[in-house]
Amino acid sequence: MTVPTRYDDALPIFAALVRKTLGKDAPLENFFFRDASGRLTFVLTEDITESAKKALLRGARRIRPYVQDDGNAIARPEDLLDPELAHPDIGVFERIDHRAYSGFVRLVEHRIVGQDWLEPPQDPIKGVPPVVVFASHKGGVGRSTALAVASAALAERGYNILVVDLDLEAPGLGGIFLDQKQMPKFGTLDYFVESTLGDLDDRFIEGVTAVSSLAQGRGRVHVAPAVGSTGETHPQNILGKIARAYLETENTERRATFLNRTRDLIKRLSQRSRYEAIFVDARAGLNETAAASILGLGADVLLFGVDAPQTFTGYRYFLSYLQRFRPTESTETDWRARLRMVHAKASPDPEKQADFRTKAFDLFADTLYDLEEGVEEASFNFDYDDRTAPHFAWPILNDSNYFEFNPLARKEQFATQLYDRTFGPFIAGLVQRLELDKRR
Repeated sequence: MTVPTRYDDALPIFAALVRKTLGKDAPLENFFFRDASGRLTFVLTEDITESAKKALLRGARRIRPYVQDDGNAIARPEDLLDPELAHPDIGVFERIDHRAYSGFVRLVEHRIVGQDWLEPPQDPIKGVPPVVVFASHKGGVGRSTALAVASAALAERGYNILVVDLDLEAPGLGGIFLDQKQMPKFGTLDYFVESTLGDLDDRFIEGVTAVSSLAQGRGRVHVAPAVGSTGETHPQNILGKIARAYLETENTERRATFLNRTRDLIKRLSQRSRYEAIFVDARAGLNETAAASILGLGADVLLFGVDAPQTFTGYRYFLSYLQRFRPTESTETDWRARLRMVHAKASPDPEKQADFRTKAFDLFADTLYDLEEGVEEASFNFDYDDRTAPHFAWPILNDSNYFEFNPLARKEQFATQLYDRTFGPFIAGLVQRLELDKRR
C-alpha cells in the first residue's frame, strides 16, 4: 500500500526532485508556490527542456496529494493569474533540513481562514461521551493546569478521560502529560492540515493519541496533543501548518469548515476507546479555534477568568455576540445552560469570591439571562445565589505550588493531598455536572 506524502515531507521531496533534474541552483532561481491548502506548484522563471519537464511531472506524482493532479505541478508565473508572481524578487528563502533535501528554496505562500463564528451553538455530537471545553478570554489564567489536574484526579478515581489540545497556536498539553518518547506520531494540528486534502484513514487517527504514564490510577488519560513527534522533528513547519489549519474546503458532501472538521475529529477520537468524558483545551481569545470548540461541540463550556477588568470586558464581547442565538424559549436542551464561569486564581476570602460572582451575574443578566418584563417562569433566569447558574463560579484558589506547572518534573503536582485543597471544589463540580457517579 502506498503511503501518501504528508505536509512535512512534500516540499523537501519536491525540492530534491527539482535539484536532481535541473541542477543545484534551480530551487533558488525558480520558486515553489504553496497554495492555501498546502499544495505545491514549481514555478519556472527560466526555460527548461521538454524531457526535463516530463521528468519533473513524472516524479511529482509521488508527492500526491501535495501536487495538483491536473498537470499544474509545473507552471509559469503567468499561468497562475497573479501579476505579482512575475516579480523577479518574489518569495522568501526558506531553509530546509530534511532527510530528502538540505538547503534553501525560494517559496511563495498563500493563506486563508474560515468564518466559524457565524455558526449558532451546535447540538452535542451523537454517540460521543460528554465533552467539556476549557476556555478563556486571556491566557495565563491556569486553564490548561486545571484541565490537567482534573484529568489526573478523575483517572485516579477510575474514569477514562480523553484530552484534546485545540490550542493550536500555543500548544502545551502534550508537554504536560507526555515525554518525548511517548508522543504520538501526529498531533491535532496535523489532522487539520491533512484533512483539507482528503479523508484520513483510521491508521492516521490512531497516530494522534497516546496514553499518559504520568496520570494513571484505575482509569487512564489519553492525550491528543496539538503537535506530535513529526512536528517536533520539523519545527520549522509549525507556522505554515497553523496558517492552513483553518482552511475551508469543499471536498465532501458538506462544507468542510474548521468547526465541522473539529466535530469529526472528536467523534473519531472518541471511537478509539471507552471514555467517561472528553476534555478540550481551547485557545484563548475570540479566534477560529475557540469558535469551533465553544460553539461547535455541543459541550459544557467552562469560562475561566481572574477577577480583573479584562476578564469581564472580554466575556462581554463574547456573550453579547451570543445573544443573537438566544432561543425564543428555554428548554432542557438550552445551550446557555452549558456555560459556567470559573473563578481562576481566586482568593480564599468569601467576600472576594462573592464580588467575582456579582460581576459575573451582572454580565449574564445583561446578555444571556431572560430578565425582560413579562417573561414566563420557564425562561432562562437564575437567582444570584443559585449554585446551578452559569454565573455562580467554581473557585480555583491561587496556589504558589502551581505557579510553575510541570508534573513530568514535579509529580507531586498530581498528588491528591496537594491538588485537593486548591482544585477540590472545581473537581467536585465537574463530577456532579457530568453525573459521573451515576454512570459507574
